Amino acid sequence: MTMESAALERPANTWDFYWRVAVRPYPKPTLAILLLMAGGALLETLTIGLTVPLLDLLTLPDRAMGNGVVRAMAGVVQAAGWPATLPALIFSVLAVSSVLFVAHGVSVLLGQYYTAAIAVKLRRSVKTLMLDRFLHARYDAMARRSRGAVVNDINAPGESLAGAITQLGLFLTGIVTSALMIGLLLYLSWWATLVIGLLAVAGVQGWRWYADRRAAAHGRTLYDVRSEQSKLQVDAIDGLRVVKAHGLEAALVARQDALLAKELVPELRLVGYRNGPMLVNEVIAVAIVLALGAVTCFRPGWGFRVSMLAAFLLAIRRIAPSLATINRASVEMHKYARNLEVIDEVLRELPQERRGGASVGRVERIELRDVAFAYPSRPEHGVLRGVSAAMARGTVTAIVGPTGSGKSTIAHLLLGLADPQAGTITVNNVDLQRLDLAAWRGGIGSVSQDVFVFNATIRDNLLLGQEGIEPGRLEWATGIAQLHDFIVSLPEGYDTVVGDRGLRLSGGQCQRLAIARAILRRPQVLIFDEATSALDTLTERAVYQAIHSLHEDAIVIVIAHRLSTVKDAHRILVLEDGRIQEQGRHEELVQRGGLYARLYAEGSGGSEQPAAPQPVGAAG
Repeated sequence: MTMESAALERPANTWDFYWRVAVRPYPKPTLAILLLMAGGALLETLTIGLTVPLLDLLTLPDRAMGNGVVRAMAGVVQAAGWPATLPALIFSVLAVSSVLFVAHGVSVLLGQYYTAAIAVKLRRSVKTLMLDRFLHARYDAMARRSRGAVVNDINAPGESLAGAITQLGLFLTGIVTSALMIGLLLYLSWWATLVIGLLAVAGVQGWRWYADRRAAAHGRTLYDVRSEQSKLQVDAIDGLRVVKAHGLEAALVARQDALLAKELVPELRLVGYRNGPMLVNEVIAVAIVLALGAVTCFRPGWGFRVSMLAAFLLAIRRIAPSLATINRASVEMHKYARNLEVIDEVLRELPQERRGGASVGRVERIELRDVAFAYPSRPEHGVLRGVSAAMARGTVTAIVGPTGSGKSTIAHLLLGLADPQAGTITVNNVDLQRLDLAAWRGGIGSVSQDVFVFNATIRDNLLLGQEGIEPGRLEWATGIAQLHDFIVSLPEGYDTVVGDRGLRLSGGQCQRLAIARAILRRPQVLIFDEATSALDTLTERAVYQAIHSLHEDAIVIVIAHRLSTVKDAHRILVLEDGRIQEQGRHEELVQRGGLYARLYAEGSGGSEQPAAPQPVGAAG
């Protein structure tokens, strides 16, 4: 089953959604469940129906001999070679009732098993699909969402849908059981059944009319509150340093407690909506029992016998919880309405990155042609305005400029995290938007200032799922990043777990780890976006010396504030207000005395800093 194909249209109501995601994709298990439900309900109905001939044998044996069931039992007993005496007939009815009772239990168990199987499969399918949709969503769409809310949207709908499917099974079981029980009662006495049916339908429909919408509203409230809790928890853990530095522990705990307190009223209301039908049905059952008892005792001429009264009592006692189950399950399924909406919203409305496209071969040239871009949050503010530049294999291109000039935006566009709103980015004269995005990114090594490391070993953080990497190559990459000596000094070496978001490493060590894993891929394009901001000057120079030595096998793009690190680039692009104001080599730009010269003078404090080593093929 693919949930995406099952949810092509927004459901008109809750039942339509269940039909599309839980029933239609699983025809065989669904049919098995329905047959088991119907079989179980039929067996239970037959068991209760046998109460009439059994009690007639005990109280009115002469009348009982005219009963079709008793005559059939007598024939079976005689065929077995035993005399059809009264005790033998009573025992045979009891034996058949016992067999039916056990068979009913087996059918109920199997029905619950198949229902649980569908629920578990749906939970797995939904969680997997939701994670897939979020991971393949457009970066700008994800940037507008809270991490906590995303985590909640991945997990809560799947869990809730699994519970809702179980409730759907109970709902259908209640309907089938009630229908067959009513059929038995109609067979015994149509007029008494009519009265009971009217009261039961009034109770069920009245309660559903009262409870369903209210349950859905309270379910939405709970979903929103729990989403806020997830946001708070993720932010508190992610920002633990800020929390501790500013003494926010008490405030965050109080906020969490306030959100938990908001669950009380909707939770209690839902308890009432779920269990209220039980009380309503008990009141109806008591009224029916008293009325039928009065008819049996004081109006025997109406044809209502004690055996029939007993069968009615048993059937009513079984119908009452079935009706309560119907109401309770309906309330539960409407409580999950918001969760179902989230699934459809993610499937239908969350913008997705493109998949597939032209293949990516050897990258020889990247070119920006009149590229313009503005972020959706500020469409009137152009971050890039008519930027044109070319980057060839075997060269190092540096991008510098004041904060907010659009340097990192170029890196985002090259990674395909956003698309230009005007102009094009071409790779070997092919529009980047026509390329297979996954394959394109597979050939890029990118390191940003905001480094993320997984709570795993150093080795796992370096490999990121790559297999067949020789230890020598791993050490080569960490050596270039000036990290190998530190790693081997650790007791567990490359198998050291770095902690959540790299808490056991310094900022500089995290940056060097990110540089090493980017280099390890031997990418065709290397992008360093403030990748050494947390390194000291000597380490930074050593890292850039090694990085520059790789430029012949790749297109290297360096975005930096420290202009001393880009002095030896083959070309320097100077951005200001989203436009390229200057471009050229370091010496040319300094002699020109423009923006670059001013930025370099400010960065160097008025004196030359030691130059980074010259890359192979670069002019002095």
